[in-house]
This record gives sequence, structure tokens and C-alpha cells, in this order.
Amino acid sequence: MTTETHTVDDEQFEEKLLRVDPATLVVGANVRLDPRLRKSYVKNIAERGVKEPVIAYQDDEQRLVVLRGQRRTLAAVQAKRPWVRVLVVAQPNEADRLTDQVNENDHREPLTVAERVAAYEQLALCGVPAGEIAKRMSAPRPVVEKALQIARSALARGATQRWEFLTVDQAAVIAEFEDDGEAVKQLVVAAQRGGFDHHAQQLRDARADAAAKAEATAALTAAGITVVDPPGWHNETVKRLSELKQGEEQITEDNHASCPGHAAFLDDDWVDPNEDESEEDEPEDEDDPWGEDTEADEGTEPSEPAGPYRVWLPEYVCTDYAAHGHTLRSRGYDSGTGRKNAAEMTDPEREKARAERRDVIQSNKAWDSAETVRRDWLRTFLTRKNAPKTAAGFLAGSLARADHAITSALTGGNSLGHDLLGLPDQAPTYGRRATAMVELVGKASDDRGQMIALGLVLAAYEDATSRNSWRRVSDSTARYLRYLEANGYELSTVELRACGEAPLPAVDQAAPSSLLA
Repeated sequence: MTTETHTVDDEQFEEKLLRVDPATLVVGANVRLDPRLRKSYVKNIAERGVKEPVIAYQDDEQRLVVLRGQRRTLAAVQAKRPWVRVLVVAQPNEADRLTDQVNENDHREPLTVAERVAAYEQLALCGVPAGEIAKRMSAPRPVVEKALQIARSALARGATQRWEFLTVDQAAVIAEFEDDGEAVKQLVVAAQRGGFDHHAQQLRDARADAAAKAEATAALTAAGITVVDPPGWHNETVKRLSELKQGEEQITEDNHASCPGHAAFLDDDWVDPNEDESEEDEPEDEDDPWGEDTEADEGTEPSEPAGPYRVWLPEYVCTDYAAHGHTLRSRGYDSGTGRKNAAEMTDPEREKARAERRDVIQSNKAWDSAETVRRDWLRTFLTRKNAPKTAAGFLAGSLARADHAITSALTGGNSLGHDLLGLPDQAPTYGRRATAMVELVGKASDDRGQMIALGLVLAAYEDATSRNSWRRVSDSTARYLRYLEANGYELSTVELRACGEAPLPAVDQAAPSSLLA
């Protein structure tokens, strides 16, 4: 075995470390054709300076030519730094220059989420507040706050160390669910397979739903009412009070309260506070047959109507109707629809009906969750200064189609557009000019103005969506959702159904052993 030896030239170049005005440096040839100077990077250089020396050589005219440190130099010039450290080395041959510049970039490894979280945590332990950490790192404060949230969760911190594909946002959601091991497993799988934001929102909604149900259950229990599971229509013992009578008298919650079988199960429903009063009950103003508020012009804005909200409502039952002397009311036939009631169905028909009902319930819930994710995405998307290149075509197409969603928004004030564009408290009333929006557009550049116009059109289509969107495919809704998808939004399964795609097979959210073993 022989050992290879390297000799050193007799005349070695003496390297020098200098402080140099970055504006005097010559940026030489570089394999990186575009320096890609992000604003956050320039801001960081402005506040913290250039810590790594720029590598340069001296040419025949005694100028310092940058070999490595192109981005540092240009950022320092933009940030108006008075000096940077420059390490002056011998001029390499062209092959060495290219090799060294490629290797310098190729062999860099960015920090992992776990390493970044640990660094932010150490800064916090040094007494540096989150706002100052964000300033030092030129990072958005919400990102820093999420990282510190991860640091406080042993489970989330461990997840970032184990699965490097997790982002800061995803790990923060895992911290949010650290007391629910099954949810964490599902989130890890979703982070790898896709659909993370939608699945996270579904878990949040399910958790809020369970809490509301528990609260409603506690209220019934406190009132001395037994809470039972919902009975199937084929249950021969437990029956809803609406199905029962005592003699010829209809059984109600009030006259059944003393029955030993009095109980209730909880069923979720939507309550619309605006349906409490029918139009027939409202007095007509003879002087104003169109229902306009004549006092609105004098500075009194009518309040926005409260929107529908979801509640858990009790459905009362008798747990053993026959034993307590009740009988079934006679079953009438459906008026002309030809539909069978549960008792008239065969077992396969009953199971099919149950499956369809489960699909409706789950898909409605999935749509509600997707709506939250979609509108949050829109709020972020609409902060862009420049509209996508495809915006003009989409806007022109939307105006040419004159979809009902567009015409309705134009005449109805487009309050959702105000919300998504950051003016939630300044939406116009029906038929009135949107002063705040007009001012916003008036102050905007042409590029930003096009983005605002796109936001108003997208909000119009969004406001026209509902739980019915996944059941009945609409060309305008599908076009809208596909445009969001083309600009980076990830459609959920129920949104794909709204686009006309067949339901996808249910994904097994159990984490594979390769992930969780």
C-alpha cells in the first residue's frame, strides 16, 4: 500500500481578510444565473450584516472579483451595508471556479424543522421574545409562535425529529392534538399522502361537535332526562314520541315527562334564526311597498341578519313503549312520492337507505370543513400584489358567462368579497355602493387592482356554494373550484365530487407501520 503525497508550490499565495464596501466589488461569472434575493433575506442582511466572508480574487486592474458570495454581495448592496468581509484568494482556473461554485451550492443542507424549533426555543430561553426572534430571523412572527408552540409539546417536537417531511404548520397542528393519539396518527399520514389541511379541519370540527354534544348531554342529564343512543327505525322497543299515542291522544314531550320510559337522544340540526318569522306575519309598509328602509340614508345602517348555526337538539323517545301502555300511530303513505318508510323496506333496501344517509351526513360535514379551509386559503391568496397570469381570462370568462353568482353579488353587495379582502366590517348594504371597496381599489396599483377584481369574482362564486354543491354538480361551481386548484389549492374529496368526479375510495387513515413503528 502506497501513500499519495501532495506537494505545495514554493510560491504560495498569501490570503488576506479585508473590510470592503460591497458596492465596489465586481460580481464575477457565477453558475447561479439568478440570485433570487428575497425581501426577507435583504432585510436580514440590513439588520444583521453579512456574517460569512465573501470570497474574491484580485484581477489585473486590482479590482476584487467575487467568486463565492454573489447573493451576500448583492443583498449587502441593496441593504446599503457600509462594508463586508472579503477573503482575497488566488484566482482559480475556470474549471476550478465552476467546480467550487456548484459544490458550494449543492452540498448545502437547510435546517430541518426540528433544528429550527430547537434554535427558536433556545432564543426564547435566553429571554428573547417571539417578536424579537422574528426580527432577528427575518421570519414571520406567526411562524416563530408556531415553532415555540411545537417546542412546548413533547409529542410535536418528537414528530419533527422523526418525520422530516412535516412542516412547521403541520407540526403545530400536531401539537394542537397532542392529547389525541389517534388524531396524531391520522395527521402524520395526511402530511405524507396529502389533504392535511382538510383532514385537520375535519378533526377540529369533529372535536368541537363532540364538545357541543357533551354539553347538550350534560344539560339533559342535569334536568333528569336519560340520554340514549338514537334508535334505528326497525327498533321494536324504543320509539320516538312522534310515532306514539296514548289512547287517541298524541304523545308529546310534556305529557310523556312522567313516564318511566321518558328519554331522549341528541340529533344535530341547523337553526336559521331568520326563519322564525314568516313573511305573512310582517306588516307591510304602504308608503314603502318595496320594503326599503327610508331611515337608512340618515346614517342608520340595518344590522346584518344572523346566519344559520348548528346545534344538538333532543329527540324524545319512550324506551319501552309497549310496556308503558303506548301504541303506534297509524302509518300513512307518502303523498305521491312512492317512497317506502323504514318499516316497509326489505333488509337490503334498509341498509342501502342507511348507507345513503351516512353519506349525506358525512359529506355535509366534510363540506363544512372544506369551506373553512377554502376560505382561509382565499384570504391568503388574495393578499397577493399581482394576479396570476390566468386571471384576465378567468375574469373575462366570468363576465361573459353572467353566472347567477356574479349577477347576485353585483346587486347584493358581495359582503363575502369584503370579508375575504380584509374589509369585513365595511360591507355595503343591499343595493348600496361599497364605499370602503371603492377606496381600496382607488388606492391600488393596476396589478393590485386586477387582484382585487379577481377576489370579488372568486368571492361571488364562493358565496354561491353550499352543502348542495357536492350533490348537484354545477358547471360554474366546478369551473370556480378548478381555478382555485390551478392556483395551488388542494381540493378535498367532497370538493372533487362538486366538480363531477366520482367519490374516491375511503383512505385508510391508520398510519402504516413504516411510519409509526
